[in-house]
Amino acid sequence: APGVDGDGQLRRAFRAPAGVEQTGDYPITAEKGVVVDPGAVLDSRRGPIHLASEVQIRPFTHLMGPAFVGRESILLGGAFESFSCGPACNLRGELSKSVLLGYSNKAHDGYLGHSLVGRWVNLGAMTTNSDLKNNYGSIRIMSPEGEIDTGLLKLGVLLGDHVKTGIGTMLSAGTIIGVGSNLFGSLPPPKIVPSFSWGTGEDLAPYQLEAFLKTADRVMKRRGIEMSSEEREFLRGIWKDAHIAHPAERGP
Repeated sequence: APGVDGDGQLRRAFRAPAGVEQTGDYPITAEKGVVVDPGAVLDSRRGPIHLASEVQIRPFTHLMGPAFVGRESILLGGAFESFSCGPACNLRGELSKSVLLGYSNKAHDGYLGHSLVGRWVNLGAMTTNSDLKNNYGSIRIMSPEGEIDTGLLKLGVLLGDHVKTGIGTMLSAGTIIGVGSNLFGSLPPPKIVPSFSWGTGEDLAPYQLEAFLKTADRVMKRRGIEMSSEEREFLRGIWKDAHIAHPAERGP
């Protein structure tokens, strides 16, 4: 049945075009400008699916509800289950039970599960997180007060805004990565990565602030968005709070 979402967009029951498989009894709704290509599957057997305005779903995408795909997001192929994203996220691969905030990309193969991803995050090709210990024990996370047993069998990663990972980055279950960090290499980082870290594995150093801001400007302008002076000062404040004296900062 038609309805109106929180942004005032008209929401209608979605009618699958030829070549699109639609199955399940929960509602599938869509706003204006949604494009679903032949070869995609919309599966609402476990929960509803909503596609916000201008969403694109490419061939060989299996989308299982419950799911919310935010405006202007693109699903590029793969298996997507029980997640929320957007606006303007580009996603591919395997994604399960996760939330991705606006303008974050996982545009290549790799697994993301039971995770929370901030804004303006970019996960390099084959970046993959663990969300289950191989002894099936509860997952522990680090905090300023020390290690905490979450009591959860499954927990992925928590990524702050503007985090970047390189090709093939492996992230352990319960890893927390602070704002503005840039990680790469074949070794997994520690379970807690301070904001504005740069490097591989345990070899992390503070990220040069001006190099970070230049990259963030470039990334945001590609989406037609200018970083506000308030946001710039907010990020500077986080950098100052997180900065640890080191012989040499790193960054491009």
